[in-house]
Amino acid sequence: MMSGQVIDVADTSYLSHEQDNRYRLEIKICDRIIQRYPYHYQAWNYRSYLLASVGRYEAAVESYRHTLSLKSTEHRVWCNYGAVLEKLEALDEAAKCYNHALKQAPFYFKAQYRKSKNLHRRALYGEAIVSYDQAIQLRPDFYKVWYYRGKAMLQLDRTEQAIASFNKAVELYDGDGKVWLVLGRTLLQVHKYQDALRAFNYAIQLEPDNAGLWSYHAATMKAQGNLEDALASLEHAVALDPDESRFWHLRGLVLLELDQLEVAESSFTTSLKLQAYNYQGWLAMGWTLQKMGDFSRAIEAYDKSLAIEPDQPFAFYNQARCHARLGQDTWAVEHLRRAMSLDPNIYTERAHADPLLQAILHDMENDDSSEDLEEIELITLDSH
Repeated sequence: MMSGQVIDVADTSYLSHEQDNRYRLEIKICDRIIQRYPYHYQAWNYRSYLLASVGRYEAAVESYRHTLSLKSTEHRVWCNYGAVLEKLEALDEAAKCYNHALKQAPFYFKAQYRKSKNLHRRALYGEAIVSYDQAIQLRPDFYKVWYYRGKAMLQLDRTEQAIASFNKAVELYDGDGKVWLVLGRTLLQVHKYQDALRAFNYAIQLEPDNAGLWSYHAATMKAQGNLEDALASLEHAVALDPDESRFWHLRGLVLLELDQLEVAESSFTTSLKLQAYNYQGWLAMGWTLQKMGDFSRAIEAYDKSLAIEPDQPFAFYNQARCHARLGQDTWAVEHLRRAMSLDPNIYTERAHADPLLQAILHDMENDDSSEDLEEIELITLDSH
């Protein structure tokens, strides 16, 4: 059962029922040995590993502390102790453990790798990248180091370097859909659509039931103007995960561009039923209803969007247009004022070029000039 060899801490989610039962039985055996031989280092060490393996992390931490009090020169035990502390979110203490391990064994890859991820989790991205580079020197063929190094690069907006790191990861191992997904998403952000599409296609081959992948695939197709293909991908996404509001929202946007307004409205309705507190969803609904000529309901939708996110010149501007369509010029003036005050450069120019709002804008300018004249007259009277 026991030896001097140190076994890595296991992920409890992969334990079968039989393994779990066997580990719990072996913990009892270790306890009996320790009761008889309190300084039995191997028994304490193996007991610590077993407790961590069945998810009893607090007990495992105490057991590792006792193990290290008996013998503190085993770098692999320090590394396992750090891994268990991370399970309990004791990240600073875990970092000290990895440093202990590396002090005893500077070329121990596992400790260097875990130290890198620990720095990453603590948002020390620059230090994490340096540590990942050190881990790569120890084991350049381990794809996950390149993957996490790329993710740290993204946090520092070093996008091109991140892409290079992700590409190295998939070059070393092309069977992890998560890596292809992050690579594709990064390429999509920098408008490298063909490369992004290739990455998402690889990811979908590995994980065809991943609804999120289909949505990113759709976003890439939409960015390239392939709306029908984008819609087909979103149909996959909503079929796989019909409770995800974002997929219905994206589907509505594509349908809107295809001018399938009634189906788009239905898609936005489903999205908002799943997540009502989404100002972009109500904004899209307002725009759809406005295009359908349902101006009163469009105004209501814009109001709901503005109740969540108040400073939206686009919403105020289009409410002005809807009020103008309904002959409600006073309300149109009020909403146009709000749009122009929030973004005067865009919406003043747009209003001047908008035949629907030109007369209203003219009335606004006349009103403003008359107020100025009254003020001048009052000043003149006061001066008398």
